[in-house]
Amino acid sequence: MITVGITGSYASGKSFLLDHLAGMGYKTFSADTYVSDLYKDLAIQQQVLQLFPNLKVFDKKKLAVEIYNSDLSRDKIHEFIHPYVTRALDEFKNKNNKERYIFAEIPLLFEAGFTKYFDFIVATICLDESRLKRAMTKPGFTQWIYDKIKQIQISQEEKARMADFVLNTDSNLLELEHQLEELKKLLEWKYAK
Repeated sequence: MITVGITGSYASGKSFLLDHLAGMGYKTFSADTYVSDLYKDLAIQQQVLQLFPNLKVFDKKKLAVEIYNSDLSRDKIHEFIHPYVTRALDEFKNKNNKERYIFAEIPLLFEAGFTKYFDFIVATICLDESRLKRAMTKPGFTQWIYDKIKQIQISQEEKARMADFVLNTDSNLLELEHQLEELKKLLEWKYAK
């Protein structure tokens, strides 16, 4: 089994790529979806509120503002959440250990030190204008949040340099299919039996 990590800057097309791969029949895992589901658990919400006593009720938007404004708050939430993500990723790997390739979307793969969990890393990139346009379609999203995320995370250029393969999502479907074919060829060549 070859584990492929997908990462990239905010709104760079990671989820789109993951959904496309799932549609092709590959087994996929999304850290964003997992964490979003985790936050629905009342026990988890209570633990988050204990970490951030100034939040009176659990509110993801207020939590986001808290962690975008403070390195300490960001470290706190990462230390709390990352072990859950690691366990879920391990379970995903164990469940799909007979697959040739599995794909996992981890937005903060480099920032969180998750490279050790993957054999191969794909970074999605696109123009800043495309990222901003996509980001602004999300409910409650603002320019301030976009700028903060951009300031906090490793730049997409740096992520592209650190990755084994770069996929440009400013592509039409035909170009995307071509890039995926190139990715498959590279994986087959690199991990030939």
